[in-house]
Amino acid sequence: MGDVGARKVIDGVKILYGDEFILMEKGYIAIEGGIIKEVGVGSYSGKADLKIDGRGLLAIPGLVNAHVHLGDSAFKDLGLGLSLDKVVGPPRGLKHFLLEKTPRDFIVHHCRRTIEDMVSSGITCFADFREGGIEGVFMLRDALKGLRVEALILGRPKEENMAEELNMLQAITDGLGLGDTKAFSDEELRMLSRYFKGKLISTHAAEAPRSLTEPSEVERAIKLLNARLLVHMLYAYDWELRLAAENNVGVAVCPRSNACFGLGVPDVKRMFEAGLKVGLGTDNVMTCQPDMFREMEFTFKALRILYRDPSYPKPETVFRMATLGGAEVLGLASKMGSISEGKFANIALIDLEASNVSPSHKVIASLVHRVRADNVMAVFVRGEQVFSRIKLEEEKVEETPRNP
Repeated sequence: MGDVGARKVIDGVKILYGDEFILMEKGYIAIEGGIIKEVGVGSYSGKADLKIDGRGLLAIPGLVNAHVHLGDSAFKDLGLGLSLDKVVGPPRGLKHFLLEKTPRDFIVHHCRRTIEDMVSSGITCFADFREGGIEGVFMLRDALKGLRVEALILGRPKEENMAEELNMLQAITDGLGLGDTKAFSDEELRMLSRYFKGKLISTHAAEAPRSLTEPSEVERAIKLLNARLLVHMLYAYDWELRLAAENNVGVAVCPRSNACFGLGVPDVKRMFEAGLKVGLGTDNVMTCQPDMFREMEFTFKALRILYRDPSYPKPETVFRMATLGGAEVLGLASKMGSISEGKFANIALIDLEASNVSPSHKVIASLVHRVRADNVMAVFVRGEQVFSRIKLEEEKVEETPRNP
């Protein structure tokens, strides 16, 4: 794509524009320095160093996977049929056993392959809960080498080495991602909050049924850990949802993963009614392929089964959860999640003329329950093309010499 400082224009393309995802039937996106500088209707007539022909394609914001466990990439489907606790419960869950016994290079290799697959399906940002302490973080960093994608690495200390690891973990991660709060005392949660102040603090919460006498994971996460992101909230009480909303805490839901473990479907409607921001994630690669189109379709239809309502949720609600909603809960909405001036040029180009999509009478509905990963024709991260299934027609624009 050339010099990142050059002005590049995707021209003649349909666009889902802005935070409201307004459909432009034919427009352009001008990119400079990795930032969206201008979005307009019609053909671009300004100065550009490179034009890309977007005819027949739809530009959508890069998808945001708000919660994933990439370390599980080496163990696909080994936990199917087992309970949540038997698969991921520390320290004896199957996942933790496999992570400990599997060669490092094997795990790194398959993490990298999963990241490449995510990018090819339009995911331009993900937040990974990184097990394994300091070494786990370096494994993911190795898997990411040479790849262009927005990656939030949320580390966690090994419980047996917590005091020794915290300074380094704070320095090499984007934040904290705990398995749960139950394994930590009140003082340990306060200590973790102090160490990761200013970074994204997150934990799983209310993923499984619990007794009324158990301490609230949600309350401890908010009041002691100062968490800004809670994952799952499948069995959260109304007062816990309100507490999260009052403290501007976001939620990442993972419906396919919850379903795989037989836990149910998150009550997203109740979350929105409580005033929560909600993003969509794919959770453990061991259980679910990190494909946001599959996640959107499942969420769209499973919630209609849950509510026995053919009108809820709207496709726009689910699409937002996979884009701007995910950016919001990760604290990144000012930088990504929509095609808007001033944000990163994180864009996926979708083939609307493919046989499984055309004719599309409701574009966002098609994106949510018809489009597949193989309909993603090209992906841009900060204006750089990082994946393509087709050769995009490019035109280098030469500046006309001025008369002396």
